Amino acid sequence: MGRDSVEKRIVEHLYFKYHDFDTTLRNLSRELGIPYSTVREAVLRLEAEGVVYVLRLEREHIVRLKSIEKALEKGYLPPEILLKWFGYIMPIAARKNGHYIGDEIYYTLPFRIRRHEAFARVTFLELMSRRYMDPHLARLGELPRFSLLFYRTVLVPEDSVRKKVCKDLGIECLGYYEPAYGFFAFLVYTIKKTLGISWAEAYCKALELIQEYIRETKAGESLAESLVDAVLENMKNSACKLKNTSNFNY
Repeated sequence: MGRDSVEKRIVEHLYFKYHDFDTTLRNLSRELGIPYSTVREAVLRLEAEGVVYVLRLEREHIVRLKSIEKALEKGYLPPEILLKWFGYIMPIAARKNGHYIGDEIYYTLPFRIRRHEAFARVTFLELMSRRYMDPHLARLGELPRFSLLFYRTVLVPEDSVRKKVCKDLGIECLGYYEPAYGFFAFLVYTIKKTLGISWAEAYCKALELIQEYIRETKAGESLAESLVDAVLENMKNSACKLKNTSNFNY
């Protein structure tokens, strides 16, 4: 069996079992009928290419897909797999066998989209409004609850604090995490277009609507929810302050 065919079989198997956490090296070997040493070597190559990542636990190594885009690029997945079997990597937020199932792999789909004017406007307004926020809250950037509701609606600024943290941890600082599909930008764009108001007014109105929606979807009080409330209130108040300055006037 050729090297590429082994890797293709492993990647396709991981694709169809994305929401399972039993994809250990031993299980891959047994389920695919490929010798353990061959599977291990192939996984190491795939990991080096950024196609998979390995959760190295005490007794087991669990193999997970890391990037659909790279898997397609390298030819490990056929393009038609997304058309026929897309449901296997649909976004889902749940727990299975005690493990959180996220939708991280969904973000690696190789969509090609152009940046809309609304995104550029929202990016500017978002960063400008941070000048009027509590410095600590402004640095938090993206919030877990925003991610769950809106797929990354808030930017993470690459300030000196974040750079130092990344450097201390020995990780690459990626800068701003852009909103997936610009959903927050789309919300602001829709409000502006529907009401015929300015970008600044639409931005403030969007924050008000998000605040109302989060309030209505809360199941109860908790420290985490109070943090979300504090950040959102801070964002809304700072945006309203900024709206009255010349910097925000467009």
